[in-house]
Amino acid sequence: METKIKKTITEWLPEALQNSDTNGANDYQMLHAVSDYCLSLLDNAANTDKVTEAFKVVNMLYQEEHAYTRHCIENEFICNLIENSAAIRLKQYLNLMPQPLKEAFIKTLIEL
Repeated sequence: METKIKKTITEWLPEALQNSDTNGANDYQMLHAVSDYCLSLLDNAANTDKVTEAFKVVNMLYQEEHAYTRHCIENEFICNLIENSAAIRLKQYLNLMPQPLKEAFIKTLIEL
């Protein structure tokens, strides 16, 4: 059965999955792949629009207010960004995120 997270990422961000084996992947693995994709794009300032688009898609999922979805996003997507980035980059991420995702990012950062 295909979940909302998997379906949304596959439809809206297929380029984020190109370097990942997503056959049989669960929601956590899908979100981790999108996070890795964003991290790789942020190495080049020319990719800001692609990162912003990915953040919008994740934000769209986050705003659905399902506890499971929010938990997945906070624990895989946001934690991966925080754990694999220099502190100076975190501000850059915040500047690119829509407000609800930004709030989740700050909340998760404080909890870590």
